[in-house]
Amino acid sequence: MKLPGWRKLVAGAGLVAAQAHAQPPPAAVEVRVLNDRGSVLDVARTAASLSRTLPVELGDIPGPDHDALRFLLIATPDAGLDALEVVTFGAQGRPIDVIVNFRTEPTTCPDGVAPELVCRQTPPLRLVADALDRAHSAVKSRSLRAELGGSVRLALGARKLIELSVGGPRRASGVRLERLRARLRVLVLRARPGGAPAIGGTDVGARQLMQSELGNAASIWAQCGVDLGPVAKPTIEIVDPPASQLLNVGCGVGQAASGGVLQLASGRRRVSLVTHPGESPIAIALRLSDLLSADHGAPQVFENQRTAGDALPTADLLVTGGREWRQSGTQPLSSDPTLPLCVGQVDLSDGLTHFGDGDAFAGTLEERALLRAFDDGDPRSVEVLVVPGFERGTRIGESFIVSPGSSLSSSVIIDRSAIAAGARSFALAHELGHVFMAMPGHPDDFGVDQSWSLMDADVADGTIFGPRRLSLADCERAVIQSGPNALTPVLEAVP
Repeated sequence: MKLPGWRKLVAGAGLVAAQAHAQPPPAAVEVRVLNDRGSVLDVARTAASLSRTLPVELGDIPGPDHDALRFLLIATPDAGLDALEVVTFGAQGRPIDVIVNFRTEPTTCPDGVAPELVCRQTPPLRLVADALDRAHSAVKSRSLRAELGGSVRLALGARKLIELSVGGPRRASGVRLERLRARLRVLVLRARPGGAPAIGGTDVGARQLMQSELGNAASIWAQCGVDLGPVAKPTIEIVDPPASQLLNVGCGVGQAASGGVLQLASGRRRVSLVTHPGESPIAIALRLSDLLSADHGAPQVFENQRTAGDALPTADLLVTGGREWRQSGTQPLSSDPTLPLCVGQVDLSDGLTHFGDGDAFAGTLEERALLRAFDDGDPRSVEVLVVPGFERGTRIGESFIVSPGSSLSSSVIIDRSAIAAGARSFALAHELGHVFMAMPGHPDDFGVDQSWSLMDADVADGTIFGPRRLSLADCERAVIQSGPNALTPVLEAVP
């Protein structure tokens, strides 16, 4: 039995289907990707990259924006290419940002295009890592937030025209730098055992603040195609100051022994070591380690890089296990006139004693006591330590880089002032720059100030003109000094 109206319903549905089938298919659109010089890039080998310069609308001081891309569209006149949609996606595929009305302009078609076709071109699309760069009124219409490892998609209505991954910057040859990753160990110290962490007031607050700081640093280094590991869920430890001791043979003098006695006491235990004329600090440190090894194993021995005041490198012994060594009664730690002995321990209540120009590669006794206590023994991972403050508040961050003869490497120390400064200084990103580029100084130490450069020594500016840019030369230096082919590959390739 047929319901009334059945034939009419079927006929109507068929008519609609026929009409839909009769509509012309969408016009074919050819998309060509152009760099800042107008050259056509190979889409199969091209990735978008994050901008590393100030936009040209604000001045050409840092140079042209080689990372911005234009899109040339070729189609029939009825294709409707006046405005497009541009969407960026994160590394996990989530949408990040969108321009729903990305305007195009008519342009002359290249040679070889059929005369019945028309061409339109977009303004240079600028991908940035943070909201400050994105929101500036001068470039808001052509800027989008993007994420390293994500993608950018150009669409006409619901139709995808092209999608490019977001990777490292392109060299002048067009070849992009490979994507790299650093392995960070983040440790937030308490001022005293069981006390409040250096930042945040509570362990939860410390982790939240540190995660935000890591995000800021990651947004900067994404310009070079470098990510800082799982920033969404980083491993952040809250730790007490180390209880270990550091014995230093040489004590900032670093001379050969003249002959004398080193004497130490721990409870009822006494240790004496006779030094011989001409012995080096490292030779004496190795003998002293054997004497101290009876209870808890031999202390680790480290030869320090020679400082400006040393004739010979001094040597450290890291004493763990809870035993503390002190002066034996009224006897001096060393009776050798040219070979002093020092006992060091971390005390953050008065600020961390920091290095100066003469001992920058070796660090101070307190810095070495801190770093050696938490060192994982792998120079390919970067230790990031957050302390309450530095002595006398004269700085907010320090770093130790891989260098010939150095026993401290791949380490960063920042304080709560660095965290408070945030995007005005990008202190963590700056100190990581010293490590990644193996750069002990700053470009403006003996040159012209570059307030926009991350590696400028003394700028604090939270605007778009602040220290948030890395040059292509900076990126290439990081790859050479710390990349997969470096002697110490701090930056590993991302598959």
